[in-house]
Amino acid sequence: MSRYLLPGSYPHASSCSAHIAGGVGGLHPLLRHLLRVAPNRAEVLALFSEPPQLAEEAALQQAGGQMLGMFMPEQPLPYRARALQLETLFRGMLEHALSLAIKARCAPEQEREEKAENPAAHAMLMAYVAAQHVVGARHMAMELYNRR
Repeated sequence: MSRYLLPGSYPHASSCSAHIAGGVGGLHPLLRHLLRVAPNRAEVLALFSEPPQLAEEAALQQAGGQMLGMFMPEQPLPYRARALQLETLFRGMLEHALSLAIKARCAPEQEREEKAENPAAHAMLMAYVAAQHVVGARHMAMELYNRR
């Protein structure tokens, strides 16, 4: 494997597989990295003088699963085709969330939101929500893959 690839980003490693990185129930290294980089709920709420109305983590995760499910074709696919389709959809969500989390942590002033009173807090909120969506999308991807 090339030394220039991020750990866990080997192109033939499924990013939503439960059996990678530490056994059953383990998370893929890129997903673990996202959860380390993305802010948690308490951190986000502490950034606002008046806390925003924010759905619970379970609801955010469910929404992420529903988003992934909406883009999955309804016709039955063979396992291999289903795996490739799910991996493509999930990988896009994962990369987007990771990008938001890194921007929120490293360069919040570069992504100024004109409507936001506090652009850094807004970026952290978006990163948190996107990370929770990815967690839900992973659960949905595994469920859709195992469905017969």
